[in-house]
Amino acid sequence: MKKILFTLLFGISALAAFAQEQAIYSQYHAFPVLINPGYTGFENQHQFIANYRSTWTTFPEKPSTYTLMYNGPVGDKLALGGALFSDNAGKVSTTKLQINYAFRFQIKKVRIGLGLSTEFLNRKADAALLNDPLVERNDDVLESLVDGQQIFDASLGGYAIHDDKLFVGLTLPNTIRTRLDEAPVAGEEEETGKKLFEHYIFQMGYKFDNKDQNFKIIPSITMRKIRDTPYQIDLNIQGRFLDEKLIAGLTFRPGNSGAAVCMLGTKVSQFQFFYSYDLSLSNFQRYTGGSHELSMAYTFNRKAKVVSVTPSASDPMKK
Repeated sequence: MKKILFTLLFGISALAAFAQEQAIYSQYHAFPVLINPGYTGFENQHQFIANYRSTWTTFPEKPSTYTLMYNGPVGDKLALGGALFSDNAGKVSTTKLQINYAFRFQIKKVRIGLGLSTEFLNRKADAALLNDPLVERNDDVLESLVDGQQIFDASLGGYAIHDDKLFVGLTLPNTIRTRLDEAPVAGEEEETGKKLFEHYIFQMGYKFDNKDQNFKIIPSITMRKIRDTPYQIDLNIQGRFLDEKLIAGLTFRPGNSGAAVCMLGTKVSQFQFFYSYDLSLSNFQRYTGGSHELSMAYTFNRKAKVVSVTPSASDPMKK
């Protein structure tokens, strides 16, 4: 019985660690840049984001994820971003450095951002697992994790909004993915021949802005198929009231492994604070306390250009 329980715990933790190559955020519709490099610097503002996510609370050795991110404009067209990502799931830890590049432009009423993210990922398991009597020896996957895996990954993203109302986003994760430390171990999926749209995250929504009553309603839908994670559809609704002093959101994810997510947030001066709670709709919820996510963001406007005018020699005002 003990061996079965240990195997279950390790298996779930390892699965979560593999899936965390593309982090699962509940607050991505508040901060699209978390999942789409095309949104880097999209609002022409500098933004720092700190995010913490605790998955399957009360479950032994639950996954915990930390993210620190910056994104902002560099000139009128270009934008840059960077992120540090750390995840611990059971005996497996993952760290990731991410750099975003984006090109922004406008065609009539449509603002568009096209982005690329490059990621350097290191994943490693605790060496003490090899000495545990409950772990099978000579496991290639486990030994590879203990030795450490270094992975390079690149993703493409695009984001567009028409008249500040209708928005569409598309991310193609794992567009380029390769092991830097060695060739993949036996049984590991090869990425060289995969289709371009095998992994994707698609978003679409609309911003209903009632300026007279000072609130916005933002329904949206997200469809995603990412590495080592089942296909998912999210139905989102978000409300922003009183100059965004009150922000509330609800997400419903149908299916056998579905979930419901409640989100609350507020904007105070240049700061934003968000909290969300995920409730699984499957029987697995009986063994956990759900998932919690916290975000804090600091945003400031891009400094306006200062144009100095030097009076000409014929200027009558020149002294």
